[in-house]
Amino acid sequence: MMPKAYINTMVPRKKKGEEQWTDFTFTGNAEKAAYWDTEHSARLDSNYIGTLNVKITSPDGSQHHVAKDFAVEELARDKFVVFCEVPWSPQVEK
Repeated sequence: MMPKAYINTMVPRKKKGEEQWTDFTFTGNAEKAAYWDTEHSARLDSNYIGTLNVKITSPDGSQHHVAKDFAVEELARDKFVVFCEVPWSPQVEK
């Protein structure tokens, strides 16, 4: 099993009148990740994000990974995070 990279921030961009997420940051700390209030909304977004071919850069900038398989993890009641596995340890937010 590879380390998990949790979505930390999502920057919305406008494209032809509709909002699309294009810029993401990631963290190795699930507690610092962005979260969704319902599993359903987290799964819908994780499925959509998985179609975007999100490129994740290693903390030292030397490697890139295109993430396609995002999953949902429940941290607490009404708190769900979205993550993907990466071939290196993501930077951990303190």
